[in-house]
Amino acid sequence: MSPEQYIESIAPYAQRVKEYGLFPSVAIAQSCRETGFGRHLDAQDIYGRSVREYNNVLGKKWRNGRYFEKVTPEGYGAGRYMAVGKFQAYDSIQECFEDYAVNISRNSAYKYKDTSNVYNFIHSIAHRYATDNPWAYADGVLRIIEKYNLTKYD
Repeated sequence: MSPEQYIESIAPYAQRVKEYGLFPSVAIAQSCRETGFGRHLDAQDIYGRSVREYNNVLGKKWRNGRYFEKVTPEGYGAGRYMAVGKFQAYDSIQECFEDYAVNISRNSAYKYKDTSNVYNFIHSIAHRYATDNPWAYADGVLRIIEKYNLTKYD
């Protein structure tokens, strides 16, 4: 699947985050970054099952309910290491985007989010969302938004 095909496949789900005052372009770009434009969904969990069946297209760590475990890179710079991480399992991709929207719009950890524009928004949530360098994460998301003109979904 090409990056453009992946974007088209998730865009309808991501557009629902507008109902929460969030940017679909950011959600799409985060999904692209977290899944390698869908390629990482072909990975396996620690039990050899396809990660795709868990519908976690946003790299959401486990908070409650069903989860799966997989080996994942954590930290950044000289502190980068591989670890087994617990990730949220969803019944559908729509449920994944819904959880993302509810979490960012209602969780006090994101109370200082800036929704004035895409740039400010991703930079204001990256420090809570990313497990790697938040500036590098935000800049990577912004590069994807620009390269694929994702603001058209906003």
